Amino acid sequence: MIFGYIDESGAPGIASHSKDCLVVSLILFSSEEKRDKSISIIERLRNELRLPDDYEFHCSSNSTRPQTEFLKTLTNLEFRFITIAIHKNDFKKTASYSRIAGLLVDEIQKRFPEIKIEMDSNPIFYTEIRKEIRKRRIKYIKLRERNSRNSRLIQVADYVVNISAKKVKNTPTANRWYKAIAKKVLAFIEIAD
Repeated sequence: MIFGYIDESGAPGIASHSKDCLVVSLILFSSEEKRDKSISIIERLRNELRLPDDYEFHCSSNSTRPQTEFLKTLTNLEFRFITIAIHKNDFKKTASYSRIAGLLVDEIQKRFPEIKIEMDSNPIFYTEIRKEIRKRRIKYIKLRERNSRNSRLIQVADYVVNISAKKVKNTPTANRWYKAIAKKVLAFIEIAD
């Protein structure tokens, strides 16, 4: 059984200066043991930083120290990931949740015989993935929504998708941050819309 966690960055629709791509990352743990060990490592970090029990490691809103320490911690976690990014270059076309959901389910179908996935609460994106799974009559993909505040591993997915978005946009911190996860990539797919 594979355990997956999804988060997205950007927004569907026509490109704007701040939302010029839609990026989705699926992080993957090959066993319950690796999954549970990762949760323990993150909890240990939270304790070392003396952060409250309900603290959320959220890439775009964490202060420098928790962010830096979490990036270091990512290198010690045993996961792989798939990222899909749609560049919204043409203002007449749109990158939609339904399109990226289809691409994501394609990758899952090619690679995994059985997978349980949790994703951050995004009713529209969740619905689009569910539609793809139903349309293809796939029985082995189990999907559920969960608030990222309550899932350390969705928080990992948040960091991975934000790092991936920085790489896609070629931001100044992209290369430095991407080094923390580069060896964990299973697939990194970029599509021009």
